Amino acid sequence: MVPMLMLRVTLVLMVILTELYAKENTHDFISKYNKYNTVCRGMGYEKKSCKGKYHGVIAFHARTSTALQNLGSYAVVVFGKVTLNSGSAYNGNTGIFTAPTDGIYSFTWTILTSPGSNFFTEIVMNGNIVGYDYANGKSGGSHHESSSTTAVIRMKKKERVWIRTHGKEGRYAYAAWSSFSGFRL
Repeated sequence: MVPMLMLRVTLVLMVILTELYAKENTHDFISKYNKYNTVCRGMGYEKKSCKGKYHGVIAFHARTSTALQNLGSYAVVVFGKVTLNSGSAYNGNTGIFTAPTDGIYSFTWTILTSPGSNFFTEIVMNGNIVGYDYANGKSGGSHHESSSTTAVIRMKKKERVWIRTHGKEGRYAYAAWSSFSGFRL
């Protein structure tokens, strides 16, 4: 493994040094840059953005912007107040995360219910249930209850994940106290 990597690095350095000594114009420089880029991508190196938005980090955090009440059966729970969205993979309008690259992703969501209420949710990938969470404010009588769940999911590029109500159990969740977050490992 190490000798192959050293060979690749040595070859790239030799090409760069050889071409540094040649006189070139702007067109030649751009052409060579594109060739280097192609060689590096072929070796498995990932292209990074210069705009400061992506840099390979995919992570988001969002929370509810209003109280959620009486959501329908299997309704998407929209966590509309997005506080972090590195990689721009989470849509705060739809509540859906779309994987920008293949990988293993970790998702966590927390629901806070009012006394006497409950909120049963599930995380789904492309419509298939991956995990459940049940916040039950009935157990404590006069206390608010919260519940959190984490799911680690292998995803392919463009696959989607979201939180939705389970059946008719989307009764009441507090604004700003319920959240959804995720990141690529």
